[in-house]
Amino acid sequence: MHDIVQDYYGKQLHSTNDLKTSACCDASALPAWLKPLLAKVHPEVLSRYYGCGLVCPQLLEGCRVLDLGSGSGRDVYALAQLVGKTGEVVGVDMTPEQLAVAEQHRAYHAEKFGYANVRFFNGYIEKLDALDLEPGSFDVIVSNCVVNLSPDKDAVLRGVYRLLKNGGEFYFSDVYADRRVPDAVKNDPVLYGECLGGALYWNDFIRLAHRHGFADPRLVEDRPLE
Repeated sequence: MHDIVQDYYGKQLHSTNDLKTSACCDASALPAWLKPLLAKVHPEVLSRYYGCGLVCPQLLEGCRVLDLGSGSGRDVYALAQLVGKTGEVVGVDMTPEQLAVAEQHRAYHAEKFGYANVRFFNGYIEKLDALDLEPGSFDVIVSNCVVNLSPDKDAVLRGVYRLLKNGGEFYFSDVYADRRVPDAVKNDPVLYGECLGGALYWNDFIRLAHRHGFADPRLVEDRPLE
């Protein structure tokens, strides 16, 4: 599945307009606090955004934040403004084309913000222990419509728990199912790339979270996919 996702997000999609469904694209209005942050993000970075909504606390000054599946860097650069010059935001993504966009505009954002506080890693969110990331070093970890794309969600949550500080928090938006997804949907490359084929049954996700030491996931907002 990694090859399918890399090809879809690296070669088939060139902008949000290329998406074939509304599953992995946030249809709701941007929250008021996010608008001024995105106004400072480079247009090319914004055009390569394929998420379903950034969920995070706003009071992050001085924090270390990790973004799983950071893509072109939209959320990383938004979060960089929240953590400020004393904090740091790290993005991890497996798609070279997306990472190239993010890296290309690091200097632009450093000049825009007045400080440089972001790093990007090319890697898999299922193999966070293979990256140069110290265990227990992040205050907050976020993910925007990415965990559903992983073929090994168990490994993702295990890695997240390992990297969080004691009392740290995991914030995520994603696509979930009200029943287990049938194989015909799971095995369709377009539906998988559009965040539908890999959608986890919500009750299974709760059990998975408990297995790795997390408390009950708190649902903040949801919307049905038509």
